Amino acid sequence: MIIHYVKRSLTQKNAGKILLGLLVSLLLSGTALAEEPTMGLDPLTFFVLFLIISTVIGIIAVLAGVGGGVIFTPLMMGFTPIDGLIIRGTGLFVAMTGALVAARPFLKRGLANIRLLYFSAVPYATFAVIGALLAVYIKETMGVVGEAYVRLSLGSLVILIALLFLFAGNRIEYPEVKSVDSFTRRVGLSMAYWEESLGSVVQYQVTRAWVGVILFAGVGLVSGLFGLGAGWAMVPVFNLVMMTPLKVAAASSKVLIGIGDTAAIWPYILQGTIFPLFAVPCMIGLILGTIIGAKIMLRIKAGFVRYLIIGIMFISGVRLIQQALTMLGFL
Repeated sequence: MIIHYVKRSLTQKNAGKILLGLLVSLLLSGTALAEEPTMGLDPLTFFVLFLIISTVIGIIAVLAGVGGGVIFTPLMMGFTPIDGLIIRGTGLFVAMTGALVAARPFLKRGLANIRLLYFSAVPYATFAVIGALLAVYIKETMGVVGEAYVRLSLGSLVILIALLFLFAGNRIEYPEVKSVDSFTRRVGLSMAYWEESLGSVVQYQVTRAWVGVILFAGVGLVSGLFGLGAGWAMVPVFNLVMMTPLKVAAASSKVLIGIGDTAAIWPYILQGTIFPLFAVPCMIGLILGTIIGAKIMLRIKAGFVRYLIIGIMFISGVRLIQQALTMLGFL
């Protein structure tokens, strides 16, 4: 019912104003919370508030072509008074949940390369757990100073991701692999999938697997430490470095997040940082927002949303850096 109403209400004519209004409201509500961290919110109000905020994030993320986690974590850390470790753990939790929901159809249709998943899951999951353990260690041993450095690093990373979205070259739908190195040939990652738009089977090769191992280790470390979904990094690695078709890269990325973040979430769980009253509405909201966004995507011109997201990421990054410098006594 809700999805049908939103789908009918958003047209190309009014979508820009509505979505811009949602983003402004999101920032204003977060700023109000940050300025009044002791405001009394009963559990139901708290649940509904973050359900709405997360739903908006989910809608905007789908229309902009990014994962919800990469917007969720910096926004929550920059504009709410909630503890940073709880936000990062919840960011991993919602990214993991969304990925697991999407994994089944990708695996069933053969879009996700199961060989590539087994290969890349080892470095990604291992270093995601290391990143999560490092986050807990920083919190326990360095206190406010550690939190300041985390916010400074996250703010810088978010700005770099925004620049990546702004200036990155076009991804290749069907990359042409001219040669396969001996290591990649030995691990045997090449496969095929049925491409409905072509009405035929697409055979593809994979190359530079050894570079992928190094890059996925780094991506896993960042994902576990900061609680970010890693699709923004995985898709370029699969598509532009290892030369898989774009659809395979996107599908494999989504499934891999579900595998790696399932492991990385445990250090946060053991520290008691997964707060159900916060995690559950955020999880439901992002999934609901993803469904709504997917339904309305064909009705609007979503290109402008990408630039709104870039702007919101710049604002979040600057806010996180400002908070870090304040904590360190520079402001």
